[in-house]
Amino acid sequence: MMLRFENPLWWLMLAAAVPVIVHLVARAKPRERRFSSIAFLLELLRRHARKSRPKDWLLLLLRTLACAALAAAFLLPVIGTDQGGRGGKALVIVLDNTASMGAADGQQVRMNQAIAAAESAVRQLGPNDSVNLVTLAGYPRFLFDRPESSRSMLLRELARTRSVEASSQGISEALAAAAEQIRELPEGVSGELLIISDFQAGNWDAVDFASVLPQEVPVTFVNVAQSQQLANTAVTHLSLHPASPLPGQEVTATVHLRRFAVAGDGSADEGLSVTLQAGDLRLTQPCALSEDGTGEVQFKLEAPQKVGEWVLRAETEADAFPADNVRSLVAEVRDKLDCQVIAVDRAQAGFMMRALENTPFLRTLHVPSPTEKHADFVVWNAPRAADVPTIQRLLADGTTVLLAPDLEHETACAPLLLGREADYRGELRVDGGFRTLKVAAPDDAVFELFRGTPLDALWASEQYARVGRGFLDPLPPGATLLLSYDDGVPALVRVPQGRGCLLIWNMAVTTRDNRMGYSPLFLPMLAETLLQSRVSELRPEPVAGCDLLEWSVPGNREAREVVLSHETGEALETSPSPPRAGQAVMLRSVQPALPGLYSWSVGSEILGYTAVNFPAEESELRVTDLSRLPQEAHSVSESAASSAPLIPQRLELWPWLLAFALLCFVAELLLCRMPQRNPKP
Repeated sequence: MMLRFENPLWWLMLAAAVPVIVHLVARAKPRERRFSSIAFLLELLRRHARKSRPKDWLLLLLRTLACAALAAAFLLPVIGTDQGGRGGKALVIVLDNTASMGAADGQQVRMNQAIAAAESAVRQLGPNDSVNLVTLAGYPRFLFDRPESSRSMLLRELARTRSVEASSQGISEALAAAAEQIRELPEGVSGELLIISDFQAGNWDAVDFASVLPQEVPVTFVNVAQSQQLANTAVTHLSLHPASPLPGQEVTATVHLRRFAVAGDGSADEGLSVTLQAGDLRLTQPCALSEDGTGEVQFKLEAPQKVGEWVLRAETEADAFPADNVRSLVAEVRDKLDCQVIAVDRAQAGFMMRALENTPFLRTLHVPSPTEKHADFVVWNAPRAADVPTIQRLLADGTTVLLAPDLEHETACAPLLLGREADYRGELRVDGGFRTLKVAAPDDAVFELFRGTPLDALWASEQYARVGRGFLDPLPPGATLLLSYDDGVPALVRVPQGRGCLLIWNMAVTTRDNRMGYSPLFLPMLAETLLQSRVSELRPEPVAGCDLLEWSVPGNREAREVVLSHETGEALETSPSPPRAGQAVMLRSVQPALPGLYSWSVGSEILGYTAVNFPAEESELRVTDLSRLPQEAHSVSESAASSAPLIPQRLELWPWLLAFALLCFVAELLLCRMPQRNPKP
């Protein structure tokens, strides 16, 4: 234990001499003159002075002690241990402020406990010590490039820190960078890493502590979670099929829920209801959960007749952690869908080209090769093996791709897409006969429109060309056989690929080899095949706390006029991208967005919406396996009560000195008010 002063103004201690100086000046002896007439009084004065002299010296002592205590208090004395050596200590605090830290655990919110623990560690540092702060929500952020002695700035930053409704995208990288700051400290400066978190499983399960924390770096773990798991109910997903409907088209909104129950709390047996709000329409359905706590509710509804963006919002009953009880989705209602037909010439596309051009909801364009413009559907005639990377890119972008193989040459594209190294040659007019078709999946949504409508004439159309047996044998995982030939060879197969869908069309597209094109039922059958095979997922939404919001400014608007606002009315700062020839100006938010519904508007006119949802991985309020930590994690109470090895323990003495000075002044006042006894005559 040692005593040190954090304020170097030692001259303040001279204030203790003020009472002595005043006392000496006040007691200066006057020049003595003898008068016979008062000689008899002098004896009485000397007797009285001897009686009052002890009282004067006691007043002097109290005043001197009070001034000395006040002066010492301004020097900020601290008594405590000194473990940092000549160069002091460095403390790097890794503070978890992800969404799960906003949960109420026991009598307090986890984030409040974490901030209190961090502030306690900072206040215990000495004048020569340095500190740094790392927050984990979104992308990890360091307050300083290296530990600094600016403790007051760090304390102000802690006072502003809140739990952010986001997960962390780089815990391992943040720990490694913090440990590197400790390792790079100058010689003679000791350091420690202080990690304060609830160690929520969704964020910490993937962290390999042995690889990111060197053994030579001292680490202290503080766990603010009082419960191993908290009960919680969350809306984990909201999807729309199709993702971009046509006006008035029937769509299906699917809401996924999950209840994270704690054994014995009885919440697993409680019922749930889900409410879907789509424009002015509000629907509510009960939801039954399975044994693993998951549930799904589907809402059948019609898309609005007005073209534009359509906002859907699903929510369930609020609980102790309401941040994840709501999920939003922004769908685009479009008057037409874009379709590209890739063929050497229009004749190669045959009757399929004519059917696509006459489909009322399609905007069909014939191109010799894919364009940069996004298309909802791509019908590719006679693709080659060299086209596989392009097709995979289209599928990853959410496009529905229909492949019509080249029946006159070797065909290798479809097998390569399915991971098969083989070439197949088309069968043309086998044995001079023909084949017919049959429905292989009568309950599929493709054929729902034709319930009660006989399609035998369509399936009985003569088929004179195809790729023979073995082409798709066996079917890939997740594939749906929609149509097959009478001998079982696949004729139309649907395979989900990435965010898109692959349709393999094993039929000819010319009326010479396929008489299906003469049937009036072919166009609606082809249209339903494309519509029901569309992607049901929208483009990836912004990641809360990480991604910036982006929006393309229409050509008839100025970027400076557009305002980005949260649903609460708060405006966000944006910046336009540099203008480029032939490209629209992009507006980007300056700061990453948090969960909520955002609008892009000019005045009172709303031009568009962007939805940012709560990260589903933060909904499971379960603590990771703490046995994986390099050492045992302390609770908040243990951290406050125990003395950690390298976090200096100290006691600030200035409050006690102020109290002592006040006590001295009170004692002086009481002493002055004591009555004096008159001398005896």
